[in-house]
Amino acid sequence: MFLTLDHAEVPVGSLLRGAHTWRYVEYLASLPYFHVSAVDQDDEGIRPTTLLIYTVQDLVDLAAAKANGWKIEQVQLVSPGRMNGTGEWRMEELRAVEGTQVARGTSYAYVLKSGATYFDHESSKSLPPQRWRLTFSADAGN
Repeated sequence: MFLTLDHAEVPVGSLLRGAHTWRYVEYLASLPYFHVSAVDQDDEGIRPTTLLIYTVQDLVDLAAAKANGWKIEQVQLVSPGRMNGTGEWRMEELRAVEGTQVARGTSYAYVLKSGATYFDHESSKSLPPQRWRLTFSADAGN
């Protein structure tokens, strides 16, 4: 989850009613998140934007918002070092997210364009392929 602090807020004026901007946000977890390049199209035109998305469900909801003028152009997985094996945060282009049900809820596998796959739970790596279901495909948005 992203944390914002009052002293980091930057006034945006009256053009963006109800909007807030911050010079920085803090990320409180060592969990993966998504860096999404998208466009928001409405009657006034096309607005390119970048979103930082914390949950897989929010990413799925954004992909389903095509009818509301949203189009995902690219998704990058931002993964912590414990997940990607480097010990450092990495940002890599995402191909798909697959999910499977486990005792504590849903476990996810993040399939990258490079061919690598990262798992949010180490124990999920050993699950058979037939247990996994496609949850999100980056190719479906193009």
